[in-house]
Parts: sequence; C-alpha cells; structure tokens
Amino acid sequence: AEKYESPIPSREHILSFIQEKPKSKRQLFEVLSLEDDQKKAFERRLRAMVRDKQLSCNKSGVYRPFSNRGLISGTVIANPKGFGFVSLDKGGKDLRLSSQQMKLAFHGDKVKVRLLNRKLDAEIVEVTETVNTLVGRLHIDQKGSYVVVDDKRIKHQIDIVEFLEGCSDNQVVVVEVLTSPTLEKNATGRITSILGNYLDEGVEVDSAIHRHQIPSTFGDEALKESAKLPTKVLPKDKENRIDITNLELVTIDGEDSRDFDDAVYAIPSKKGWKLIVAIADVSHYVKEGTELDTESLERGNSVYFPHRVVPMLPEVISNGLCSLNPEVERLCMACEMEIDSVGSLLEYKFYPAVMLSHARLTYTEVNEMLENKKSPLRKKYSSNVQENVDFLYGLYQTLRISRQKRGVMDFDRIESQILFDDKGKIENIIARKRNDAHKLIEECMLMANQAAAKYLQRENEDFLYRVHPKPTSEKVEVTRQFLNAIDLRLEGGLEPDSSDFAKLLKNAIGREDENIIKTVVLRTMKQATYTPKNEGHFGLAFEDYTHFTSPIRRYPDLLVHRAIKRSLLNNHREQSNRMVEMGAHLSMTERRADDASRDVEQWLKCEYMRDKVGESFSGVISGVAGFGLFVELTDVFVEGLVSVRDLKEDYFIFDDVHHQLKGQRGGRIYRLGDTIKVKVVSVNLDDRKIEFVPVN
Repeated sequence: AEKYESPIPSREHILSFIQEKPKSKRQLFEVLSLEDDQKKAFERRLRAMVRDKQLSCNKSGVYRPFSNRGLISGTVIANPKGFGFVSLDKGGKDLRLSSQQMKLAFHGDKVKVRLLNRKLDAEIVEVTETVNTLVGRLHIDQKGSYVVVDDKRIKHQIDIVEFLEGCSDNQVVVVEVLTSPTLEKNATGRITSILGNYLDEGVEVDSAIHRHQIPSTFGDEALKESAKLPTKVLPKDKENRIDITNLELVTIDGEDSRDFDDAVYAIPSKKGWKLIVAIADVSHYVKEGTELDTESLERGNSVYFPHRVVPMLPEVISNGLCSLNPEVERLCMACEMEIDSVGSLLEYKFYPAVMLSHARLTYTEVNEMLENKKSPLRKKYSSNVQENVDFLYGLYQTLRISRQKRGVMDFDRIESQILFDDKGKIENIIARKRNDAHKLIEECMLMANQAAAKYLQRENEDFLYRVHPKPTSEKVEVTRQFLNAIDLRLEGGLEPDSSDFAKLLKNAIGREDENIIKTVVLRTMKQATYTPKNEGHFGLAFEDYTHFTSPIRRYPDLLVHRAIKRSLLNNHREQSNRMVEMGAHLSMTERRADDASRDVEQWLKCEYMRDKVGESFSGVISGVAGFGLFVELTDVFVEGLVSVRDLKEDYFIFDDVHHQLKGQRGGRIYRLGDTIKVKVVSVNLDDRKIEFVPVN
C-alpha cells in the first residue's frame, strides 16, 4: 500500500476507501496496511468520524459513509431495564434501541434514527432536540460533581460544569443539559435550581413537578388578566341569566376541599325526579384565546398530590370567584334534568344562571345525616337543606338501581390515604373510605355529563367526548383463563359487554380475593381518553358521555361549557382537526398528572417504611411475575416485592395464565390473592422500591 507522511490515514482517505463498499474495522486495517502501533489512533479517528456524522457504524461494526437518506424522526422512550424505543413522528410501530444506543440519548429526546433490520432495530444518527432540564440528586466527592437523575428510565450521570451558590452534596437539583452523552463521555450540565436537601419536606413534590414537566407557575400576563377580574358577581354579569338563588342548592365535598365546582338540588316530580346540577361558569371569566386560557390548556388539569395542589387556574379564580362557596352569589351553567322512576334520563336543558349555595356540606356530614335521621348535624342546617339532602338520597337510590340494570362495573376498590401530622410528616397510611354521600354526588355528575354529551351530539357541536373503548379480545382471554382457574366465569364470549363484567364483579363480592379480582379486571380495561369521535363509555355503559362538571380543574369541561354556550346562542362551530389535537394533548396531561401523583405517593410510602426495616407484616399477593411476588400489606396499604431469589425452598416456575409461581420439586404455589407474611428487608427511595422476604 502507498505510504503516508501522516501516522494514520486522513479522514478523506478513509472515506475514499469505503465509498463504494462498506468495510469493517478489520478490513480497513488490512486495506490500509496499518501497523499495530497505529490501530488505537485509527480507532479513535473512526469514532470521531461517526460522532461528526461523516461515517455510520452498524451493530456488526461495519462502517459506511453517513447519509441523511432514509432517516426517521421520533421521540426516545426509555425502559428502566436499559433498552428503549423510538416513537415515530409519522406514527406506526415503535423502533427498538439497544442499551448501547440508549447511551447516546435521554428519555424524551427528539432523534433521527436509521432502521437496521426487519426486526425494527434502529440506531441513533442524530439527537435533534435534547430534554432541556432534568431533576436529580447532586453528588460531590473526590471523583468530581455529578447528578444522578431521579428517573429510573434514565441511566446517565450528568457531569456538572456550572454551579449555583449554595450547592452542596446530597441536594435535589434541577439541571440544564448542556451537551448530550456519547459512548465515551457523560452528558454535561449546569445547576439552575436547588429544590432542597434530599429528605426535606415537600422536595418530593417539587421533584415530581419538574420531572413530569408540569407547569406550576403562571406567567405575568396570565396573572395580570386574573387580577383584572372582579372579586364578586357584578350586576352586568347577571344579564341574560336565570336567577336560581332561591333553590336550596348545596355543595357536597371532602373536608379539605377548597374549590367547589358543583352544587346539586333534587325534588320529586310527576315523572319521577327533577335534578339540577349547577356547575361553576368558568367560561364567563376565562375567555378563549387569552393568556389565561392558553396556560390552562397547557396544564390541562389540576394536579393533586397528597398534601399539595398544582391548580389549572390561579387561586383567585379556582378558590375565589368561580368556587361555589356558601352564601355568596356565583355564576353557573345549570343542567336541569327530568329522570323517571327507574333512573332513565327523559329530558334535559342547559342555561346560564345565577346561583347561591345554601350549605357547604361534607361527605362525612351527609353520610351521618343519612344514616341517622336524629343526628345533631341536622340541626346545624335549615329544614330546606335537610329536605334537599333526603331528596338527593332518594334520587340516588333510583339511579343506583338504574346503574345495576345498565350493567355498570362496580370496582369500588380500597384506595390508600396518607395522613400527615402538623409538621408535614407522615402519621399513617389508611384505607380511603367511600360512603353513600360520595356515590350520591358521583351519580348526579354522571347524569349531567351524559346529558351534556347527548345535547352537544344532537346540536352537532365540535367538542370532546370522554370515551372508554371496550377491551381487546386478547386481554379478555387472558383474564378469562385466570378467572377459570379460581372458579369464576366471565360470560359474553370474545366480546363481553360491561354487564358481563358487572355480573362477574358481583359474584366476587365477599371473597377473600375480591380486591385482587377487581385489580385483574381493571387491568383488562383500556384507558379512557378524550376524542371528538364518539366510541361510548364501556365502563359506565353509556353510549354518549363527556366531562361537563369540573371546569375549575379540567380543561375538557371548559371546552364543553363553551360548546354549550355557542349552541344556546346559535353560534355553531364546525368540527375541526384542532379538536383531535386537543383531545390527544388533554389525554396526555391527564396521564401526566396521574403519573406524577402516583410517583409522589410511592415516594412517601417508601419514606414511611424506612424505619420499619426488620419488621414483619401480613399481606396479600397483589401481583405475580417471573422475577417475584408483589405483596400489598394489609395494615398500612403499602406494596413491595418479594424477589424470586428469596423463595429459597424451591425453584419456582412462572405460570402467567394462572398468575402464580409454582415450585418445580415440592409443588408449593404462590398465587395472586394468597395471604402471606413478610419482613421488610430494604427500602430504596431513589427507585421507589420496598423489598420483602417471606416469613416462615
């Protein structure tokens, strides 16, 4: 081969050799006649050429000239196990990224990738847009300063090159990413905010807000707009509204509620029942196209954490002007309904109104009043308010029968509630109880939401349905196999309707594994979403359904209010693709809020269990996988994992059909729903994991 003055071939020369035919590193060594002492430098040059987009290298180590042709754009979705996927901008099946490829990008990065084979493996060619900020724990030691990201999907450490004053080891910080990671180097970043020390009260919520990219502060313009709003209903606001202040409307909410969306009133009628659901008229104050509207759309909904709320609207609106506080006039959108004696919706109408809440009741108070007609609480409220409560309960009894006939699935699962002391520390984790007062309000809201959907559909308005598609036949079959193994039957063939599932859940009542059966059925269901295309609501057994009753905390409800007003004014709007986009966005913000709330709740549960390592608890197997058993503790409503490695009495085989682990030699079986005693052996706050071992 020709000799060169340079110790290794130039980039141009390398490109000329592989222009016609791609070559491996070994082939390049041979064709360029490289000596052993040149090879390391040559390898570095190849890596630099890949980095600089002059060459590309596939999994087999074959180099070829870099080409933009055939590149596909998408977003990286990381898996906690190290590999990842690319969700394509154009839609279609996700492409797979190896753990090696995932070293080049963060979860959420926008990338251009090249498809490698028919198995849909891909390689990252370019990171076009990296995530701007990440949250993690700052470590400062003899090796330097770096942040471990507080997201188990992100395995990268970020080397810190710029600090804020006051930075110290073991703080939770927000990092702006300056450079993306490479195969040889960590990403770099600078600290932009210090959220607090690792175990400070409230730092877990701040961390979740940043990690899930939840907007938590309002811009100056939005705050200026809200500051210009009146503090009470003005005379001009009452124009063209029906005055219903004389109706004994009441709100029924939790003890700690501060924003009241809805008030209710019921009275017997010739046809059965008359129900009025009055909802805060947010649309009167938050006008379409304003900065306040833009920011509330970006949020999509309020986010509820165990001891904090990130509101969709500024508090002067959500807790003040629009909240249906007692004994003050408020603007509302009223839904007036006629319901027959068997709970069917006969007639409905909507109108803007002025209302006054005659009492701020709590679920606990109403439940006590219903259970005890001589309760001292009844003397606290007027006879008209008491009568309204009794009428509402009578209506609820009718709607409950209708619900059963319709075939609504009654999950009513036990949920946990975290209790805090005066200092903000966790005092206990208990079961959250739902009583008839909760269910009464729920049924009233369901009727109003159904009426809104029927009305807007009839008027051919552009709005978002709340849809819940039926489950897939594949998931139904897996669930049916599990149920057969525990002597329960799901009827309906490959496409059971909601009444088939409702019958199954009714048959599970009173069983020791009732809650587990509800969990399995719930996992069979698809997720409810917002879309302008009506697919019905499978879980509620409604053909038409939307969200109308919570415009203070849900943007889709605000859209529905605006659509109803347009229709009442004969100012119809034709259906548009924008509503499709809004439905996708608002479905995302709902999932984002749920994920963030769940994340914080799991962190708090781990914190609560930190000082209980070594203690034993009774529990129920709530999940079974090849790697172990998920166990939910009976007394404190906390879930943890028993690793299959700690089931030492046998070698266990996972049976996914029957949701069980079975010992190969002794035949010992651990199945979903079994009771088990466990000991807490470790708690990992960073990973939100609690580990158990079986006792005896």
